Amino acid sequence: MKDTSTLISGIFYKIKLLVDRNAKLTKEIERLERRNTELKLELDKKNELANGLIQENDAIKITKTISSDEDRSNTKVVIEKLVREIDNSLNLLNK
Repeated sequence: MKDTSTLISGIFYKIKLLVDRNAKLTKEIERLERRNTELKLELDKKNELANGLIQENDAIKITKTISSDEDRSNTKVVIEKLVREIDNSLNLLNK
């Protein structure tokens, strides 16, 4: 009888340990999910910033190309390339 009660006490102790561990792991999962959400928002902001900088860089390149009298033909090539990119984008949007 004493062996049975010792065995049952051991089982209850192990169950308590598992319940405590489960609670800790659940809290850790919640913390990690919050951190993941924060990092996704930060990544979105940085992607927006990078896209803005890319567009600004393209605008500066175009401005420099247009402002130079020597590079009239190069300006035409750049403008044609941009028009093709815009046409491709519109075609993709229309599909």
